[in-house]
Amino acid sequence: MEIILASTSKLKSDILNTVGIKHRCVDSEEPVVNTNDFYEFAKEKAEGKAKFVKEKGIIIGLDTITIINDKIVEKPKSLEEAKQNLINSSNNITKVITGYSIINTETNEVITDYQETTISFREIPECDIDYYIANEKDAMYASGFILETYMSNFVKEIKGSYYNIIGVPVEKIYEQLEKWNIHLKDIK
Repeated sequence: MEIILASTSKLKSDILNTVGIKHRCVDSEEPVVNTNDFYEFAKEKAEGKAKFVKEKGIIIGLDTITIINDKIVEKPKSLEEAKQNLINSSNNITKVITGYSIINTETNEVITDYQETTISFREIPECDIDYYIANEKDAMYASGFILETYMSNFVKEIKGSYYNIIGVPVEKIYEQLEKWNIHLKDIK
C-alpha cells in the first residue's frame, strides 16, 4: 500500500521515514477553517489538506497548532513577536495540538482526530531568550520556537508524544494503519 503525505514539509517527511513509514509527498492546499474550537480547527485543517490530494492509497493530512494562554500562536511575523511568544511560554504551559486525517482510498474510510501534547516550561531568562532569537535559524517557526534545539534546556515536563510536538503524531498514524491491517512490511 502506498502512503501519501499531503505536504511537502521536509521535517514531516523525515519523521515518517525515521519511524519506517515510507511515503511520497504531494503538495496540498491550506484550507480555510472557521471555528473557535482549537481541536476542531486542527482536525478540519488536516482533513482539508488530505481531501485535496486526488491520488490512490493512504493519504495523510496534518496540521499542528500551538496554544499559549488559550490563544492560537501563529507563525511570528517578526523576531519581536517570536520573542514575545517565548516570554509568554516562560514559566507556563504550552499545548501542541496536531490534527490528523487519514484517508484509505480503497475502503473510502476517513479517520480524523487529534493528538495533544503539553509542554511545561520553567522560567526562561530574558538573556537566553535574546540569545535564542539571535542564534536560532528557525526562530520564525510556527510557534516562535522549536523544541529540538535551545528551547529543550527550559523544558520542565512533556506530557504526551514528543513526535506530536514536531508535527507528526506517528503513534496515532501507525495505530490506524494497523487497524486497517497495514504494517511496516506492507508499505511501499
